[in-house]
Amino acid sequence: MPAEPGSSKIYENKHDGVNYFLSRKEASGRSTRTLNSYSRVLREFFHDQFPDLEPGDVEIRHVEDYLMALTKRDVSQNSKKKYLEVLSSFYNYTLKRPQFEDITSNPAAVVMEEIPRIRPDRPDCATWENACKLIDAIPDPRDKTVAIILAKTGSRLLEALSIETEDVDLEKGLIRLRERKGGKQTVVPIDDETIYAIKRYQFVNADSDSPYLFTSNKGGRLSKERIRREVKAAADRAGVASKEERRFEKKFTPHTFRTVFTTLMRKQGMKPYILKYIRGDAKTETMDIYTRVDREEAKEEYLDCIKEIGL
Repeated sequence: MPAEPGSSKIYENKHDGVNYFLSRKEASGRSTRTLNSYSRVLREFFHDQFPDLEPGDVEIRHVEDYLMALTKRDVSQNSKKKYLEVLSSFYNYTLKRPQFEDITSNPAAVVMEEIPRIRPDRPDCATWENACKLIDAIPDPRDKTVAIILAKTGSRLLEALSIETEDVDLEKGLIRLRERKGGKQTVVPIDDETIYAIKRYQFVNADSDSPYLFTSNKGGRLSKERIRREVKAAADRAGVASKEERRFEKKFTPHTFRTVFTTLMRKQGMKPYILKYIRGDAKTETMDIYTRVDREEAKEEYLDCIKEIGL
């Protein structure tokens, strides 16, 4: 059984080739989170599932057996595909390096192609109007400001909670998001309404000596669970989602703000490459080589497209 997702540990493997692969991925700039995921899957496959197999001896049938084991554990379709993507990445890497002469094929790729990725429907509660109602129903200035940033930047919850005070430039209307997926940092624009909300919160929180913009009552970084709980409660109060509702499309979570932001920006006509830049999409390396995003251009486009919440 893999370790809990979110851990920062990189697991050693009994096969030197796997450890070599992980070390090279680390050197190429992969985030600790990604390396943890890679090492967990490879350790489970080679240590737990097939302890007697060498990487060069793995066949398609072994990967299919692994897939069956994941199915018996009720692992989701998308998670199974991600696990096989890790195996496929390892074999793709080794096939391009002459020192791995005992590996002559990628057995994971064959199986992976047969697994469709299931994309959940967009929550039907994910509208700008519902986001505004929900934010209005959050009483605490700190929690409200977090929700405003989520709605106005499309950032992920961890990215917003990892903002430090020095990352905020209210004069220029910019925020640095330092915990983006893939280990990147992005400086994103904010509008006057968001600036006002941050100033109002900082006035209330003036005595804090924490480096983080959003601090818990104990002085550390605010927890994700706190915001998840407050967003759910505010959704109930605002009538955005029923308290007893269990269907995905009726739930409003912190991540729903990302969907709301993306939908709004597309409707407002934001250029796709600027939207990808602001969202901090992980797979934008190729795009960035050819399309350098100018910070001022992004800000101008953003201010043309973003709407008011009505604080």
